[in-house]
Amino acid sequence: MIEKILTDYITFIRSFEALLKDKYQKDINPCSFSITFFERIGSIDGIEYHFHGSGCTAKKDDVIYEYDISVNVIKFSQWKFSEFIRTHPEYQKLNYSADYIEYELFQLINKGVLEWEIIEGTPFGCVFKCYRVVQESFFA
Repeated sequence: MIEKILTDYITFIRSFEALLKDKYQKDINPCSFSITFFERIGSIDGIEYHFHGSGCTAKKDDVIYEYDISVNVIKFSQWKFSEFIRTHPEYQKLNYSADYIEYELFQLINKGVLEWEIIEGTPFGCVFKCYRVVQESFFA
């Protein structure tokens, strides 16, 4: 089921980005041009969005899609993905624990769909890890 949930998450993100690319006639990721061509906070097609740092929080029908992007690669933490599940009317009923979600995402790492990305150099010397989508064709 996590594969289906992740497919919905990625499909929404790419559809949202396509809306922005179409509206602003750009063929690059919106994170790359958001500061110069449109407001970093706004709405499009019923989606409220806020670009921040290297990422975006988008919200449609009270479902939260939060993610980071580097060039054209979607990255997310377990917390960000869990927020999507928690706010989605269908998926929240599954009542998945954080441990279960992490285990299932790890299975997608083993399949080569996701991989870890380590983030160092953060304030206070913290090191974080996030998931990086490496095989989007898996979800097509």
